[in-house]
Amino acid sequence: MHKKENIFMGMINKQRLLARFIELLKIKSPSRNEKEIIQYISKILKKLEIDTKIDGTGTKLGSNTGNLTCYLKGDLKNRLPIFLGAHVDTVCLEGDIIPEVKNKRIVNENKNCILGGDDKVAIAAILEALQVIKEKKIRTGDIYILFTIAEEVGVLGARHLDLKDIKAKYGFFFDGEGDVGTIFNEAPYHNNFNITITGRAAHSGIEPERGINSIKAASDAIAALNPGRVDSQTTYNIGLINGGSAVNIVPEKTNITAEARSLKLDKLDKISGYIKETFSIAAQKNGAKADIKIKREYDGFKIDDGEISMQIAKKALMNMGITPRVVSTGGGSDINIFNAKGKMAVNLSAGMENVHTNKEYVKVSQLERLATLILEICNTEV
Repeated sequence: MHKKENIFMGMINKQRLLARFIELLKIKSPSRNEKEIIQYISKILKKLEIDTKIDGTGTKLGSNTGNLTCYLKGDLKNRLPIFLGAHVDTVCLEGDIIPEVKNKRIVNENKNCILGGDDKVAIAAILEALQVIKEKKIRTGDIYILFTIAEEVGVLGARHLDLKDIKAKYGFFFDGEGDVGTIFNEAPYHNNFNITITGRAAHSGIEPERGINSIKAASDAIAALNPGRVDSQTTYNIGLINGGSAVNIVPEKTNITAEARSLKLDKLDKISGYIKETFSIAAQKNGAKADIKIKREYDGFKIDDGEISMQIAKKALMNMGITPRVVSTGGGSDINIFNAKGKMAVNLSAGMENVHTNKEYVKVSQLERLATLILEICNTEV
């Protein structure tokens, strides 16, 4: 183990870190209901004399609060400013979260519910790192911290966050699954499809010949497609289908929701065109009409090895004795939005496992390691 890890790991207040993580887990914060957790974070940061600001994004999204942005003024003027971040919302949950430590893992005693470690493990680790910086008077450059709302419902908080006051170009989000040590430097472009097939209603027992069955037209299209993985960089999925109004009526309308993702924009355009053409042809063959709306959910990105954010992340991990693992991901996150706005951020694994399920857990050792990594990042220059 690198001796520098001993320094920073020794600075972490492990009991406080674990206790705070458990407190965060107990706060219910499903998307658009993040007020309590934002207030909790703000209270801690204000005690640390770190500037905080809640924006007006909540009113645009129907949330009861906005994004929280924070600023820690550093005293190393020659050090590049950086930003750190995590989202504060969780997927919808059923029942209470009752955290317990079992076999050196934090789990939910309520086995019918998520834990909520996504992304509260990052919140706890960031707060601990900032508190250590303040307590130990560790010298750093300027650090901006972004706590976003409504990430789980389409990275909506990040979309509406005004970055004009975030003077740092290089950033680090901690929203990846798996043990600390993975850097996600590439994420996909993502299109959503809303497709409406319109046929003609008719009584199915008296005059079915007059009807045009929109469900059949949609089914023909789906049968002609082969949803799933196209190649190592591209996927698409037919996610939702809803049609018809009664069992004795030939269904007039059918709605389909689909998505496509690719690390390469030209491949996304190609598969999107294929999906559109397939539904159009199937509708036409059945005498129906297809209304197809394609929306770019977010742009993809790739951060090359030479970029400063990559250099800092890799060096910080190596300082801890961890060999960095650099991979692409098929999922999107807040940094898709931030990088599209001109930032250069990477996503890092945060030690959470089986997220969005009732089998979710976080190892205590990974929580401590994540807080140590954030301290390393704040103290690494390249």
